[in-house]
Amino acid sequence: MELTTQQCNESMSAATNVLLFEDDYLEIKNAIERLHSLFAGVTGINAGNITDQDIYLPSGKAVSTIKAAHCLKELERTRRFVRGIYHAINHLLDTIPGHIINILYAGCGPYGTLLTPLTSQFTAAQVNFILLDINPDSLEAAKVLYEKLDLLDYVVDFVCADATTYKFPDGVRIDMVISETMLNALRKEPQVAIMNNLIPKMRPEAIFIPEKIAVEAVLTRWEEEYKHFTVLDYQPKRIRVGLVYCASREFKLPQPVVIEVPASKTHNRLDLFTEIKVFGREVLTTYNCSLTTPFAVCKLENQSDSIKIAFEYILSDDPGFTYMI
Repeated sequence: MELTTQQCNESMSAATNVLLFEDDYLEIKNAIERLHSLFAGVTGINAGNITDQDIYLPSGKAVSTIKAAHCLKELERTRRFVRGIYHAINHLLDTIPGHIINILYAGCGPYGTLLTPLTSQFTAAQVNFILLDINPDSLEAAKVLYEKLDLLDYVVDFVCADATTYKFPDGVRIDMVISETMLNALRKEPQVAIMNNLIPKMRPEAIFIPEKIAVEAVLTRWEEEYKHFTVLDYQPKRIRVGLVYCASREFKLPQPVVIEVPASKTHNRLDLFTEIKVFGREVLTTYNCSLTTPFAVCKLENQSDSIKIAFEYILSDDPGFTYMI
């Protein structure tokens, strides 16, 4: 039996309360499954077999509609981002009382995953959205979702555009920008290019989500990393080498950096680790999700002396860090 609009919104509200306020992972998993069932049922976009195609841009890959739907099902990723955005909205409501908080969501996908659940926590008199995606199929699905859930009062506009070149609309004060368009180590997708375009256009008080993305070079050992998954609460022994890049509200494009890697008889793999601070205390660390899985750079066999490795970020249709020993 098809749910009424009221039943859909009650179901979404209950699931969102779990994401925001519960810490039991089984409850959180079930809440995300309920959200997926609801969103997929309304839009017809199911996070199942990927049969559609990514969109390739001069600034990187924009994921397909079904791939974007899959992002919802990464438990810790969704939970941390939704919680962080919830706290960020409350912060803005406290600091600019009496104003509607206008949020640009660049790369909203078919579900508006990081904002749609929060319509159960805030009214349209408190928050308004500009939902932007370069994929017309994703944007059309988002329109259907908001129409069928009777949430159109929240939306200033649905925009099909490239976020790396998008300009804020005249007469709309943007208080928050959300863009979660990345892979681990900032590869492949246009997160850096989007930040480079949008952050300079933001007012000083406006918030960018995520607050910080740090990429660090780390020496690892396979046996140590394996224990992380097989031994309860095991903390792998690693050798932190140096910060490769940090993107934040005080945005700067990545600059070439040279890092000295110490000699090690035990740790022979150089990885890039990614840590994402969504907002406040909501942080995604190593192995929390696909965005923070270590990215292997190279193996350093029989290394008796320290060596220097130069990293450079390439902005292109295949963005990411290159390295030279």
